[in-house]
Amino acid sequence: MKKKLTNNLGMKGISLLLAIVFWLVVVSIEDPEQTRVLELPVTKANENLFRENDKTYEVVSGNTVNVTVRGRQSILKILSAKDFEAVADFANLSFTGAVPIEVTPLRYNNQISIVKGANTMMQVRIEELASVDKMVAAKAEGQVITGKAVGTITVEPNIIRIEGAKTTIDRISSVYASVNVSGMSEDGSFSVSPILYDSGGNVIDSTDITFSQEKLKVNVTLLDTKTVPVKWNIDVSTAAGYGIESLDYTPSEVEIAGSREVLDSIDEIVLNDYVAENISETLEDSVDLESIIKAKGVVFARSDAEKTAKLVVKVDAYNRVGSVIEFDSVKLEGRSDSYKYSIVGDSAITYNLYGLNMDIDMLDYTKLAFSLNVSGLEPGTHVVNLQMETSQKVQLSEDVPVKIKIEEK
Repeated sequence: MKKKLTNNLGMKGISLLLAIVFWLVVVSIEDPEQTRVLELPVTKANENLFRENDKTYEVVSGNTVNVTVRGRQSILKILSAKDFEAVADFANLSFTGAVPIEVTPLRYNNQISIVKGANTMMQVRIEELASVDKMVAAKAEGQVITGKAVGTITVEPNIIRIEGAKTTIDRISSVYASVNVSGMSEDGSFSVSPILYDSGGNVIDSTDITFSQEKLKVNVTLLDTKTVPVKWNIDVSTAAGYGIESLDYTPSEVEIAGSREVLDSIDEIVLNDYVAENISETLEDSVDLESIIKAKGVVFARSDAEKTAKLVVKVDAYNRVGSVIEFDSVKLEGRSDSYKYSIVGDSAITYNLYGLNMDIDMLDYTKLAFSLNVSGLEPGTHVVNLQMETSQKVQLSEDVPVKIKIEEK
């Protein structure tokens, strides 16, 4: 038996070696080594070293680090940033403001290697430490459901202490607690982080800022809404020789918000009568609509609503334009079949029209109708004024007397 086991020992060893090599080749083909790039957040250590000397810092670069990892495909596929620790220890800060970032795998230490990015530096700028107390304002973004509007927004706490680099603290102009109310249908509360703005309305990076309250509670109450018409009686008259080209006021309706009881009592918003006399040029005026609405116990449903009622009365001078019409084209009202009628003198009747320039420019002469009233007139010569019938916004500028001769047939 022993002899059988030792027979061809060399061949058996070669076979085992070939099997191992073959297995390694298969593994290499099926699960090859590859590289993968991961972005890791950098954790900071020993930050207290700055504050002990009334200093702080601002990261210029290095809040994240990219590392290239080599390993089997099956391992790389399941790796994530959570499998690594990247630490910048401020105990190792150089006089140039550079801090080494040490990257350590937390899993698969023996199966992966970091081939690039392990010796990256974080660069910081050291500054004086400063602090300021700021009031927090609330801001709602988005639209609540139809039929509702944002009522009151409160912030708890409404004053916070902000600490950080003096250059950054000096830039802070305002602090907001912003909430997204899109789709809200009932009162609600939110937990949000404060947002810093400079005087130009730009967001200030708060990565290296410390807040006395990292999260703020924002309470939002909703109101019911209603759309009602705006009524405004405009009584204006023009000076002699002028006419009103157009008269408009806005808005014609408003969407208001309040309690259901108050809304049910409001059917329209009526503004005080507006009176102006003898105007000879375009008139523009406005009324504070917001104060009128608030006096009724309601508010505008939308923050971007127009807060004033605006009036525009366009005035233009009347103009004259002359034209002619043939006597045969004039209708004789009340004519008798026993008489014949003719005009004395030229057969064409000259007249002048009076109106605004825009109306004269749009005038359709084919729709003008003229007449002479000859009712009850006996044979002889008579003077009758020309009459014009039209739906257009023009009129005869003065009387147009026409001399008519009536004869027996």
